[in-house]
Amino acid sequence: MYQPTLQTSYTYEKLLERVMYMHEIDAGTIPVIDTPTLQSSAMLLSIHISMYTGRKSDKKTREQVISASGAGSKAAASVYKSLFAGDADLDAINTFQAKARRDIAAMTLPWSDAGVRLVSTKNFFEVSALLSSLRHEFSALVSKFVNGYSIKVSNAAFALGDLFDRNEYPDPVDIAHKFSFSYSFEPVPAANDFRVDLHNEAIDMLKTHYTNTTEQRLQTAMQDVWERVIDEATRLRDKMIVPEEGKRPRIFASTFSGFQDLIGSLEALNITNDPKLEDVRVQLKNALDPVDLDSIRESPEVRGAVKEQMQRVLDKFAY
Repeated sequence: MYQPTLQTSYTYEKLLERVMYMHEIDAGTIPVIDTPTLQSSAMLLSIHISMYTGRKSDKKTREQVISASGAGSKAAASVYKSLFAGDADLDAINTFQAKARRDIAAMTLPWSDAGVRLVSTKNFFEVSALLSSLRHEFSALVSKFVNGYSIKVSNAAFALGDLFDRNEYPDPVDIAHKFSFSYSFEPVPAANDFRVDLHNEAIDMLKTHYTNTTEQRLQTAMQDVWERVIDEATRLRDKMIVPEEGKRPRIFASTFSGFQDLIGSLEALNITNDPKLEDVRVQLKNALDPVDLDSIRESPEVRGAVKEQMQRVLDKFAY
């Protein structure tokens, strides 16, 4: 995770502690959250992206490396070879799937270690449209790779030389099944959803456990939003530092547009309708709406004003 360099007396960790303090959350207790509201205001997204990496363990070369180095253990080295080294189509799929995960994460919140995401009902249609678009683009990239697969295998024979082994390559009829992009939406379960044949005491224990787990996950999800705000506000503030005379500030379009995208998504990501988060959203929006990238790059006054506004937001979390 991006670790900002703060120019004030407080640290990044202190900022996060302040977020928790503002919400009167004791580190040793679980906050009281209205879980029925959660069920009506959010849903769960399960997404699965499968990839064919084209990487294979090369036992023969590994043994040669171990022997040449005089190592006494076969576990001393691992050697992997790329079956389609430098293939632009396969590289494009790998690059795209990484970007797809980032885009999905930006519009959703973390929920479980299994990769399930929490989706606000406020931006369900936007998330759904994004997923549909990403799956379509993923399928197009996969089709391009699959359609040229036989020729790519032949090219690999020349590229890999003695490292080439045709048996390591999947059949052309199977290669398409190595890729998949699927997702599903499900409601957030409620504690009363347990339908098991257990004694009432055991069911009550399960309900309590589930309620506590849900509350902890929601707390983690909302902390993730605050971390994004602090990260991006710090990043943009630091970019506003007046450079040496004669040099224009290195402010990339992605830095500015990324922050704008975050501000635009905060209303939907505010699952708990936190008034403090809404206040920060409005303050950030008012700070950036009147400016554009060109004015930030060209005007020291604009940079100074933006820097001051970002600092005011960060000061909200400082002791």
